[in-house]
Amino acid sequence: MRKAFREQYGSKLFALAIIIMMITVVYPTLITNAKNPSQLSAYDDDWNDISTFASDIDEDQNGNHVMKTIVSRPAIINKISDIERNSTEKTIEVNSTVLVIIGVERSYSEFDSNAIYNFVKSGGKVIIADDSGYGNSAFYGEMGTLEIGVKLRTNIVQEGCQPTQGSGLVAGAIDALGYDGSGSTSPKCKPALLYDSNHWEEAIHPKNNSIAIIDADVPRMDFSGQLMMSSPAALTIQTGGPAEGLVWSSQKAFIDYNQDEIGGKGEGTYREDSTNGVEVVAEANVGNGTVIFISDTSIFTNEYYDELDNREFILAMVNYVTNGEKHTVIFDESRHIQSDILSLVYVQLFGVLGYVSNSETLGILFLGSIILILQLVMMRVENPKPWRHLFNIYEGRLSRFRVPHAHYTHPETIKEIFIEKVRIENGYTREEFGMLSQTKIEELLHDPLLIKFMINDDRSMTLKEVEEAIKGWKK
Repeated sequence: MRKAFREQYGSKLFALAIIIMMITVVYPTLITNAKNPSQLSAYDDDWNDISTFASDIDEDQNGNHVMKTIVSRPAIINKISDIERNSTEKTIEVNSTVLVIIGVERSYSEFDSNAIYNFVKSGGKVIIADDSGYGNSAFYGEMGTLEIGVKLRTNIVQEGCQPTQGSGLVAGAIDALGYDGSGSTSPKCKPALLYDSNHWEEAIHPKNNSIAIIDADVPRMDFSGQLMMSSPAALTIQTGGPAEGLVWSSQKAFIDYNQDEIGGKGEGTYREDSTNGVEVVAEANVGNGTVIFISDTSIFTNEYYDELDNREFILAMVNYVTNGEKHTVIFDESRHIQSDILSLVYVQLFGVLGYVSNSETLGILFLGSIILILQLVMMRVENPKPWRHLFNIYEGRLSRFRVPHAHYTHPETIKEIFIEKVRIENGYTREEFGMLSQTKIEELLHDPLLIKFMINDDRSMTLKEVEEAIKGWKK
């Protein structure tokens, strides 16, 4: 009894348990992240999106560059490049491609960090702007192994600023997707915000503590002007490393390491040997490529894009990394947390597939899993019922009419079907029946009405008369 119950309902109960676990554990976590407002998208027009900037560089609108998007993960760029290595018409030419990362709302894995690093090393260009804390993972990953010589400064409120790791299988899977497995939607390592009272007394300053007016003079970009940043962070430049500062705060600024919004000991940016404060824009040269790191995302948003000289700076920067030539500009949308559950699942699914497709080992395991599942399904499928042929004289005849079954009541169709029935009932092959004389066919029909309809082609007969004659036919 117990064995029969297990065989009949065991697989169904197992599937039900999996569904319940997904609903009670994984789904709430995804919903929590999906509640975050969607922002920094190149395709949305809200105040905190970057569609105006995207429009300025898109050749289909106001710009000169080909615009593309990533929704899975950056590693797909290297995958496409490897596949098309010997192709004459490449989808992505690394030396003429710019990867734009505006806002990193969940961390990159070590796998993605390696992919971005290799992309730059091969001649690609990256423009990354982040003030969330997750931006460091773009080149450092979870283990901090890929040095480019520049990263966001972090606060000292979190002891040692170590990423928090959730325990358990589900929490570990969520961590692998770039979220905080402990259930928090805040960055694992929050950035230290930069406050600057520079230009506070001037009319150009909106008198908001989180707003910083930055004086920028970048000769290599042929730009000199002022930037308006909202809640920027500060950068750390490695001494003797591959990175160098391009834009700095003033010496009136302070880095809020303890998040009290008050400048204290060790938080100032004053330098005796310089007129600059702390770096907010830096450039790193890695291999044959270039990385521009900006510690603020607001200058790209629709609200701040036209403030002061933000637009001129951004376009000058794009022109600098592209050398004024037409490039493919790829916006990485994969690090944005979507605002609805369907979009979130869609992006996560593409991320998983992208991860699998870039690993030969995982690809083999994935294919093997599919084959195994198909085998298990085939083992559970019952054999079909014994087959027997049911004769249907309508079967296989193509209709010349658009209305379904209209040909069944057409006189020519009725003739064809009935004469075929006469042939079969009398045991003739098609060739033999075709050689019969008209007299012989009349003998087989017997009924004068049928002879009138079938042989003499009398069209004056009504459908009801033909129907009655066919019903009464005896061979």
